[in-house]
Amino acid sequence: MGSGPRGEEGAGRAVLGDRQPLVVRGGLVFTGLGPSGRPVGPGEGRLERLDVRIGPAGTVTELALSLRPEPGEAVLDAGGLVVAPGFVDLHSHSDLYALWRRGGPAPLGDEPKLVQGCTAQVFGQDGISAAPVGEEGPAELAEAIAGLDGRIPLERWRWRGVGEYLAALRREATTRVAVLVGHSTVRRLVMGTANRPPSPEELAAMQAVVDRAMAEGALGLSTGLVYVPAAYAGVEELVALCEVVARRGGRFFVHVRSESDRVVEATEEVVEVARRSGVHLHYSHIKTAGRRNWPLAPRLLEILEAHRAAGFPLSADVHPYTAGSTTATVLLPPWVLEGGVEAALARLGDPAVRARIREQLLGDTTSWDNWWAFSGGWEGLVVADAPRAGLAGRSFAEVVAAAGVGDPHSQAAFDVVLDLLREARLAVSLVSFNNVEENVARFLAQPFTGVGSDALVNPDGHPHPRLYGTFPRVLGRFVRELGALDLVEALQSMTVGAAEAAGWSGRGILAPGVPADLVVFDPERVADRATYEEPRLPPVGIQAVLVGGRQVAAAGRLTGPVPPAEDEPGDPAVPGGPEAGR
Repeated sequence: MGSGPRGEEGAGRAVLGDRQPLVVRGGLVFTGLGPSGRPVGPGEGRLERLDVRIGPAGTVTELALSLRPEPGEAVLDAGGLVVAPGFVDLHSHSDLYALWRRGGPAPLGDEPKLVQGCTAQVFGQDGISAAPVGEEGPAELAEAIAGLDGRIPLERWRWRGVGEYLAALRREATTRVAVLVGHSTVRRLVMGTANRPPSPEELAAMQAVVDRAMAEGALGLSTGLVYVPAAYAGVEELVALCEVVARRGGRFFVHVRSESDRVVEATEEVVEVARRSGVHLHYSHIKTAGRRNWPLAPRLLEILEAHRAAGFPLSADVHPYTAGSTTATVLLPPWVLEGGVEAALARLGDPAVRARIREQLLGDTTSWDNWWAFSGGWEGLVVADAPRAGLAGRSFAEVVAAAGVGDPHSQAAFDVVLDLLREARLAVSLVSFNNVEENVARFLAQPFTGVGSDALVNPDGHPHPRLYGTFPRVLGRFVRELGALDLVEALQSMTVGAAEAAGWSGRGILAPGVPADLVVFDPERVADRATYEEPRLPPVGIQAVLVGGRQVAAAGRLTGPVPPAEDEPGDPAVPGGPEAGR
């Protein structure tokens, strides 16, 4: 690898091809472990001047104050740089795109993560997982999850159960991956998109699906209570499913029912579920959306701190931006989506239904999470991806105006957007401006929060800048510039703390016998460059990224074709079954 200069051009030339013995010298190292060898908690970590030796099998073999390179060992000069375990993305939507390279050096969903130092991802978010697949095959599920997780050719869906899906990821993904089973996926499998409580038999069947998914390796259950059909579930259903998860020591990842006008009630709901079931609650992308709801952030923290103080396990994740991104189906009240895609498309062809949708978007902010309202209308919403060419990156207000409609509140304006959704068969994604940086910093500073990109890949569209910028933005903007948390706190939350939040054993640490997944960065320069206008700009200050001892990225780009991480030896077992995580 050589011991080239610290500058990024030097790091770019210092490329490790095939895996070989390596010493990372002179860095300030965050191991994720305390003096006793146990994983550190919030406030317990430290940076140490250490060298790291990586053996020919790609595992860490030694950490010491000074290691003399032996014959045949390459050297990576980390003088003045920080060396840390690779970052763990607690909320990823690369579920499908981690399986598809499409001719590139790495899968479409992995490359943006690797260049920012992220070497591990948690899939199956917001109640939407790519497995299990029903006996009828993947077509219906593929269409249902396209708005969040995108599309790959159907012939690539070669799995049915969670275990088979994890095996497929092992063959293709260049990052480490763990999987949650999605509530909407489970509900759809058992009872379709029916808007009603499950029968006792249906509830038992859903519990069995969740139990089997965890036996095959899922680390827990996720739900998105704004997304159909999970949105139709009540507390009793959630408690029953979470009891299964709790028995297996899993996690319950939650996109709460409202992040806006009823965010307090929505938070109280999931806390009740966690208390009654005993499950570890993980609060996904915690926020209070919409200007009038920004003052509610302290109240949310009071509720969650009371939950922790009562002895219940709790974690959360935050993305470091004031805009979010999701499927554009959130612009539709849940009743529109009853019965599946075809039923929804038929409704969208009815002028009376369109008038009702407009009326509800203009005036109803409590019966469901009204993204149009808390984003400030069409101006606060941007097209991220749509089948129609030329729309990605334009605000919905611009799309409406380009159609010749002057009044953004008119039925004609709403029809322009509903036409787009109908034409795209609902497969449109958006960016929503709804948050304030003060609250982002407030939530990031909590001892129970980690970091999740929540990034839709949109390989042919206009993604959110968090796809390429999440982790460098935390280190640059929120650590160095704002001081919302210090460097060690940030590293703990993005590595060993994140692994603990997911229940993912053996991740987020540097220790002998552990696969050498690590990131080397300049704490004075690390920063995101991706913007809403140019969302694919890579970060700066990430000097080297290694997976299993191989350097895979440097200076904002991949160093060459990246092999799957599957073959890395020494992978620790993960609770949940033989295929759990990796």
